[in-house]
Amino acid sequence: MLTALIVMLMNAAGVAPTPQQLQNYELQYRERMHHVHMDFSSTRTGIGKKNITVGLGYEYHIDRQFNGVSFEVLGQKLGRLFFKGTQDWWVGGGIGWWPIRTVKVFMQVGALFDDLGTATQGRVGVGYNLRLFMIAIMPYVYFQTTDGSRGSDAPLRGFTWAIGARIQY
Repeated sequence: MLTALIVMLMNAAGVAPTPQQLQNYELQYRERMHHVHMDFSSTRTGIGKKNITVGLGYEYHIDRQFNGVSFEVLGQKLGRLFFKGTQDWWVGGGIGWWPIRTVKVFMQVGALFDDLGTATQGRVGVGYNLRLFMIAIMPYVYFQTTDGSRGSDAPLRGFTWAIGARIQY
């Protein structure tokens, strides 16, 4: 729907791509297999508490006729932006299963580096891929748990969840 709106506006300006060009964009995106992405999300750590999350990663996506699989590495900055306050980082990787071309079910595992030390964190989530020419935008939600939870003094540890969006080229 977003692509249709943008194409309509481009059509009004006289610069819209043809249907064949749109089909070629979709095919080139799928066949490229290598994708770089940026994540923007808000990690919920309790009732009324949240942290900003910004990430950068790489995904190798194997697309098949009806489904696909993907492998990714990801690094994230958690907490306050502009390096104010404590600095929390997450580095890890994951696998994804695409039961249909636009829906991704994923699992990630990584290391959380925060002011309390290092902990292992696992995530499971789901996202929906919206393609816009050669770029994809994927809103997602995931749930995560961390080993070594230390209660309220460790807001990023224990059970948390995030909702966000990934911009992928």
